[in-house]
Amino acid sequence: MKIGVDARPLSYQLTGIGVYLKYLLDEIQRKDHRNYYYLTSNGPIDYDLKNPKWFKFEGRSKKKLVSTIWMQFFAPILMSKLNIDLFWGPRHNLPLFLPPRVKTVLTVHDIVHRLYPETMALPNLVIERLLMRSSLLLSDCILTDSKSTALDMHKLYGLDLKKINTIHPGVPFFQKNSADSANLDRRLPSKYFLFVGTHDPRKNLLRILQAFELINPVSNGLHIVIVGGSGWKSKAFHEMIRLHPLNHLIHLTGYQPRDRLESFYKNALCLLFPSLYEGFGFPILEAMSCGTAVITSNISSMPEVAGDAALLVDPHNVYALAEAMHGIVKNENLREHLAKKGLERVKMFSWEHCAEQTIQVFEKVFKG
Repeated sequence: MKIGVDARPLSYQLTGIGVYLKYLLDEIQRKDHRNYYYLTSNGPIDYDLKNPKWFKFEGRSKKKLVSTIWMQFFAPILMSKLNIDLFWGPRHNLPLFLPPRVKTVLTVHDIVHRLYPETMALPNLVIERLLMRSSLLLSDCILTDSKSTALDMHKLYGLDLKKINTIHPGVPFFQKNSADSANLDRRLPSKYFLFVGTHDPRKNLLRILQAFELINPVSNGLHIVIVGGSGWKSKAFHEMIRLHPLNHLIHLTGYQPRDRLESFYKNALCLLFPSLYEGFGFPILEAMSCGTAVITSNISSMPEVAGDAALLVDPHNVYALAEAMHGIVKNENLREHLAKKGLERVKMFSWEHCAEQTIQVFEKVFKG
């Protein structure tokens, strides 16, 4: 079988979908020696091929608007020339003009554009609204990272749950850079809460700062380290930090490559991830894999990912978040208990298992 793959997430800085695609492809490359894979993108694909049956077809433009036009109008021509049997869209949308004989699998990680449209950049929102429904109708099978997303899609799009397969991703691992990590360890505050993610309203950063104020950070010697790039509508958040009386305790690091992330996690008191909505939430598992306690939300997919290995709070309740943070600071036994539970929890999430199930879906769809 010849499988085409939308590899555009590998043409940009790796965030959620790019991380998912890289680690899943790594495992599929290792396991699948029967099928041919054709990775395609409008821009250079930053990914190493080790399987002789894998190929890259890449362009030179990294502009995201161009990428959508390219995938809709040029990718179908390329897939036709390559005589592709099945096309996998791992980032919500399919090329809508593929030859009718080509089978399709679509991965949907979240439906932010329906549940929290105000948190999305306008171009991304328009693309999702234009292409998502048609892509869902075109797909022969839909994959989701969580049962929560599958149920949301069933409710909002009326999709038959039999058409949706939930396959949990594995735990992203960290590349080692010992010299850089040692230098970073020395520069980090001695006691800090950690946030990892894009600065956008859905991530609930304003409430995180409000809760931080309530736990006497100065007398407790506490800091907050915020790792991630600026997102859509983050102006209010950055203005709040600029004017915040505790801004000397708030550290914005910007986007960090994966070879530096482990140090941020393992030295933190706790990961704060009280998001208003997530399709999955990789930082939860990343923190747990480093033996770091986690506070996350009791809604959306986050309880599904965290299980009983994290403190779950109402993300709209600043006082509940502050109470959980206070407990982490004052109760070392609680931190150790959560760390131990987290290390056990991450064993339930495997890229090998994710790859096996994904390959099975490809083969089932191809055979009809």
